[in-house]
Amino acid sequence: MNFEKPRYRIKDGVYRIMTTDLTTSENTGVPDWARKASTGASLGNLDSSDLKPPRLKMLAGMSPEVMNGVPGASPGNFWMTILDLPLGHSVTGSVILYRKSYQVWAPKVPGSEQKGPLASSSNGVVWDIPNQTFEIRFPNNPQTIKWRIGKLVTDHGATKWGTQNPDDPKSKPIATLTYDALWMIDLPSGVKQLCVFTNTRTGVTPTQKFISAVKARGIDQFYQRYRIVQRKFTGPTGDPYFSYDYEHIGNIQDQAEGARMKAIYDQYSKSGFVVDLENEAEEIRQAADPDAMGAHPVDDEIPF
Repeated sequence: MNFEKPRYRIKDGVYRIMTTDLTTSENTGVPDWARKASTGASLGNLDSSDLKPPRLKMLAGMSPEVMNGVPGASPGNFWMTILDLPLGHSVTGSVILYRKSYQVWAPKVPGSEQKGPLASSSNGVVWDIPNQTFEIRFPNNPQTIKWRIGKLVTDHGATKWGTQNPDDPKSKPIATLTYDALWMIDLPSGVKQLCVFTNTRTGVTPTQKFISAVKARGIDQFYQRYRIVQRKFTGPTGDPYFSYDYEHIGNIQDQAEGARMKAIYDQYSKSGFVVDLENEAEEIRQAADPDAMGAHPVDDEIPF
């Protein structure tokens, strides 16, 4: 595994990306002299918290790329946003950092203009805006249900099954657990790409197992190498749906590359990273509510 030498350097004690997180070998129109002369000039008083890395996602039948017939976009394929790059049925890389959060998503109702979540807990402990009540209507159901959140995420049983619909003990929790992971993955071109991989609902169980396995290996996560692989299942109605799993494929052997990964971790663990919930809310909401996409993959998550 090789990082191109001019892509990284240390300046003023800060590990800097020399070109851009979005650079790929397929880029055209950039003369060689400009690449060689570029020194990572500052854009201003910005840090990693101002950057929104592209998002790695697994496409579903209702994903915009699939619906719009984008070449290479098919359900079950991994996809890189911003770059609009198909990645096939698996990707390899190293996880840098995880962030745990919770969201409250309204049911999708035709004609609704709600984009982002009703409520969010950025730190996974307390709600960003506490003590709220939401009046909820499910499609084809005239009943109005009140959802309440307190200060803590766990207040009013928001993380427990049966809280979305008091008449249905198997209804999902009001609060949706989400893991946002910062990954450095290998693009088909061989270039390293920083991205965010959001894990919710069907992705929670394999991700929790993955986190446990990573911690058990005895070395920092950014020195480990994994493959994220597609898994195809059949739901109760016979319809196929896709999820994913993680396979350990080794560890970083090159010390210089290990140092680069550690520097990226140090940079982002201090400043954090951005996930654009507003612009990407619909797909994240659909991932949080698989029934909206015609899938039924969450039965094994019901604790009874």
